[in-house]
Amino acid sequence: SSGINAEWPLRPGFGQSASGTSSLHPSDAIKMQDVITAIETSIQLESQMNIVKFMNQKCFERCIYKPTSSPLGNGERQCIAKCMDRFQDGLKVVNQTIMQRAKAESEAMNHNAGLSYK
Repeated sequence: SSGINAEWPLRPGFGQSASGTSSLHPSDAIKMQDVITAIETSIQLESQMNIVKFMNQKCFERCIYKPTSSPLGNGERQCIAKCMDRFQDGLKVVNQTIMQRAKAESEAMNHNAGLSYK
Protein backbone atom coordinates (compact mmCIF):
# COMPACT_ATOMS: atom_id res chain seq x y z
CA SER A 1 0.00 0.00 0.00
CA SER A 2 1.29 3.47 -0.87
CA GLY A 3 -0.19 5.03 2.27
CA ILE A 4 -2.50 7.23 0.19
CA ASN A 5 -6.13 7.21 1.25
CA ALA A 6 -8.20 6.51 -1.86
CA GLU A 7 -11.31 7.95 -0.14
CA TRP A 8 -9.71 11.35 0.45
CA PRO A 9 -10.95 13.09 -2.71
CA LEU A 10 -14.44 11.73 -2.10
CA ARG A 11 -14.78 13.11 1.42
CA PRO A 12 -16.48 16.48 1.83
CA GLY A 13 -14.28 19.41 2.80
CA PHE A 14 -14.50 21.16 6.17
CA GLY A 15 -17.87 22.91 6.40
CA GLN A 16 -19.25 21.19 3.32
CA SER A 17 -21.93 18.60 2.90
CA ALA A 18 -21.47 15.52 0.74
CA SER A 19 -22.98 17.46 -2.18
CA GLY A 20 -20.22 20.07 -1.87
CA THR A 21 -22.45 22.86 -0.58
CA SER A 22 -21.75 24.69 2.64
CA SER A 23 -23.44 23.19 5.69
CA LEU A 24 -22.46 26.09 7.95
CA HIS A 25 -24.97 28.66 9.08
CA PRO A 26 -23.91 32.12 7.80
CA SER A 27 -23.27 33.36 11.36
CA ASP A 28 -21.09 30.30 12.04
CA ALA A 29 -19.14 30.95 8.85
CA ILE A 30 -18.53 34.56 9.96
CA LYS A 31 -17.41 33.38 13.40
CA MET A 32 -15.11 30.81 11.81
CA GLN A 33 -13.60 33.47 9.53
CA ASP A 34 -13.05 35.71 12.57
CA VAL A 35 -11.23 32.86 14.34
CA ILE A 36 -9.11 32.18 11.24
CA THR A 37 -8.25 35.88 10.96
CA ALA A 38 -7.32 36.02 14.66
CA ILE A 39 -5.07 32.96 14.30
CA GLU A 40 -3.38 34.38 11.19
CA THR A 41 -2.82 37.71 12.97
CA SER A 42 -1.37 35.91 15.99
CA ILE A 43 1.00 33.89 13.78
CA GLN A 44 2.14 37.06 11.97
CA LEU A 45 2.70 38.86 15.27
CA GLU A 46 4.70 35.95 16.69
CA SER A 47 6.77 35.79 13.51
CA GLN A 48 7.52 39.52 13.70
CA MET A 49 8.46 39.21 17.37
CA ASN A 50 10.84 36.36 16.54
CA ILE A 51 12.45 38.44 13.78
CA VAL A 52 12.97 41.37 16.16
CA LYS A 53 14.34 39.03 18.85
CA PHE A 54 16.77 37.47 16.33
CA MET A 55 17.84 40.90 15.05
CA ASN A 56 18.42 42.17 18.60
CA GLN A 57 20.50 39.12 19.47
CA LYS A 58 22.64 39.29 16.33
CA CYS A 59 23.21 43.05 16.53
CA PHE A 60 24.02 42.82 20.24
CA GLU A 61 26.55 40.05 19.58
CA ARG A 62 28.10 42.04 16.74
CA CYS A 63 28.18 45.49 18.34
CA ILE A 64 28.45 45.15 22.12
CA TYR A 65 31.89 43.85 23.01
CA LYS A 66 31.92 44.48 26.74
CA PRO A 67 28.48 44.72 28.30
CA THR A 68 28.66 47.14 31.24
CA SER A 69 26.27 49.20 33.28
CA SER A 70 27.47 52.39 31.60
CA PRO A 71 25.54 53.89 28.66
CA LEU A 72 26.35 52.72 25.14
CA GLY A 73 29.17 54.53 23.45
CA ASN A 74 28.76 56.41 20.20
CA GLY A 75 30.49 53.63 18.20
CA GLU A 76 28.20 50.98 19.69
CA ARG A 77 25.11 53.06 18.91
CA GLN A 78 26.23 53.55 15.30
CA CYS A 79 27.03 49.86 14.95
CA ILE A 80 23.60 48.85 16.27
CA ALA A 81 21.83 51.34 13.97
CA LYS A 82 23.73 50.09 10.92
CA CYS A 83 23.19 46.44 11.89
CA MET A 84 19.44 46.95 12.27
CA ASP A 85 19.25 48.88 8.97
CA ARG A 86 21.09 46.11 7.14
CA PHE A 87 18.91 43.45 8.73
CA GLN A 88 15.73 45.29 7.70
CA ASP A 89 17.09 45.81 4.17
CA GLY A 90 17.78 42.08 3.97
CA LEU A 91 14.23 41.28 5.10
CA LYS A 92 12.85 43.57 2.39
CA VAL A 93 14.84 41.72 -0.28
CA VAL A 94 13.68 38.36 1.03
CA ASN A 95 10.04 39.48 1.18
CA GLN A 96 10.20 40.96 -2.33
CA THR A 97 11.69 37.74 -3.67
CA ILE A 98 8.98 35.66 -2.00
CA MET A 99 6.25 37.92 -3.41
CA GLN A 100 7.76 37.80 -6.92
CA ARG A 101 7.97 34.01 -6.84
CA ALA A 102 4.42 33.66 -5.52
CA LYS A 103 3.15 36.01 -8.24
CA ALA A 104 5.06 34.12 -10.95
CA GLU A 105 3.73 30.78 -9.67
CA SER A 106 0.18 32.13 -9.52
CA GLU A 107 0.44 33.51 -13.06
CA ALA A 108 1.85 30.22 -14.32
CA MET A 109 -0.96 28.28 -12.66
CA ASN A 110 -3.58 30.66 -14.07
CA HIS A 111 -2.01 30.49 -17.51
CA ASN A 112 -1.88 26.69 -17.43
CA ALA A 113 -5.52 26.60 -16.36
CA GLY A 114 -6.47 28.97 -19.18
CA LEU A 115 -7.35 31.75 -16.75
CA SER A 116 -4.73 34.30 -17.74
CA TYR A 117 -5.43 37.62 -16.02
CA LYS A 118 -4.13 40.83 -17.53
